[in-house]
Amino acid sequence: MADDLNANYYDLTVDQFTKAKPWQFNVATNVDALNRLIAQEAAMAIAEAGQAGHKILIITPVGPLDYTYWAQACNAGGISCEPLITLNMDDYLDGHGNCIDAGHPLSFRCFIDQTFIQKLDPALRPDPKNVRFPDPHEPQATTALIESFGGADLCYGGMGITGHFAFNDPPEPDQPCVDEVVRSSRTRCVNIMRESQAQMCMGGTHGNWEIIPRRAVTLGMYELLMSKKIHLTFMRSWHAGVLRRALFGPVSGRCPGSFIQEHPNVEVTLTEVAAAVPIMNVAQARGEI
Repeated sequence: MADDLNANYYDLTVDQFTKAKPWQFNVATNVDALNRLIAQEAAMAIAEAGQAGHKILIITPVGPLDYTYWAQACNAGGISCEPLITLNMDDYLDGHGNCIDAGHPLSFRCFIDQTFIQKLDPALRPDPKNVRFPDPHEPQATTALIESFGGADLCYGGMGITGHFAFNDPPEPDQPCVDEVVRSSRTRCVNIMRESQAQMCMGGTHGNWEIIPRRAVTLGMYELLMSKKIHLTFMRSWHAGVLRRALFGPVSGRCPGSFIQEHPNVEVTLTEVAAAVPIMNVAQARGEI
């Protein structure tokens, strides 16, 4: 049955997802409901780590999630984030190979600080040294941190139009692709694929092309796939095709996110917009992009 479904993965309805993959799929009404569900899971995991007296390492993306919901959940429950170590998936680089300044409108560091850390009650905030980002000048430190935990306890993330997970884009179309090279990639500095730049320009800067950085530092698929649990989120109209290709199509370095199919513990939360079967139409789609 799974082989038949995989052959026509773009035609899969959300009701067929569990026939193809032994994962939990949650369909949220909209982005607000999705963020509330994720925030409750994260807050509970942080609380359980605190009760057990150990640290919890969570890989956090920028883009798919709104961390004000996490802060609200922790504040409402009086949940201390002292046990929490956040590790951001990636960050943009400037022309000198440094992470872009926190004052840049696309700064991931600023986003995490403003939407999560500053929204938490001061007494509940994590130690600043535990709000971590990959260092473009010392990428091996990120690998060592993740390995010291035996993999992150939780890894959240979405996927880009190329099937990228974090900034792990596939090789350019005219370049060779060795699956194991993509699968075993580690934290490093990368050029952002042109297609991914365009996606971010359309979805994040309303067409402001010049402001999109061309390089980033990113966790590799090796570190991401080490995670004890991966929780994927999809919320945009074009995610309908991306998630079907990545989660039900061929496992290949041409779609780096597809390697998640090999992971033993995956949960997927998607909005009704993303759950809809992709419609091929020459007319421009409307709604969430």
